[in-house]
Amino acid sequence: MLNGVEEFSEPGIYVSYEESAKTLRETLRNFGMRPEGPESKGTLNFIDMGEMRKLSQGDEFLDFDSLESMLTGLIDATSAKRLVVDSLAVLGLHYDNLNDFRRELFQFGRFLSEKEITSILVTEAGEEGRLTRFGIEQFIADSFIYLGLDNVKGELRRTIVVRKMRLTNHDVCVHPFLITNKGMKVSSDVKVEGV
Repeated sequence: MLNGVEEFSEPGIYVSYEESAKTLRETLRNFGMRPEGPESKGTLNFIDMGEMRKLSQGDEFLDFDSLESMLTGLIDATSAKRLVVDSLAVLGLHYDNLNDFRRELFQFGRFLSEKEITSILVTEAGEEGRLTRFGIEQFIADSFIYLGLDNVKGELRRTIVVRKMRLTNHDVCVHPFLITNKGMKVSSDVKVEGV
């Protein structure tokens, strides 16, 4: 997102349900990135949903309808072109059953498409052979990128694989990556075997 703001002049919104805005800023600084400039210009916006919930003393920000309402105003006010929602796992826990979550998630996907905003929807890896926490998140996306921390010859390495990318022929190999002050750097010429 920071790269989109700085290199392409595309404003962005980062909605965090788990990490505080303060922690996100510190994380960026630890990787040599500087969010202060874009934040002061209003082109990078961190929305700390934990803080909003604490101020409202309720759970009204834990469903897709509330998120859509908030985002509609923010996208229009900031002219945002990029969005991160971190994470869908928190939203999913609010729903009483998987069918309701699935229906609302698909509607949220349509909302994002209508807004013509490039979005990254973060979720957790699932258990029992599921790729995602609820086993459905990957189906609404045009692309599904899986990040891992894998044991490669006795060393833990960050890995990435593009499991899905609609309308394109893409690399499906697992590759190592690094996080640099310019963002992710994928070693596309190196394949991680046996992961």
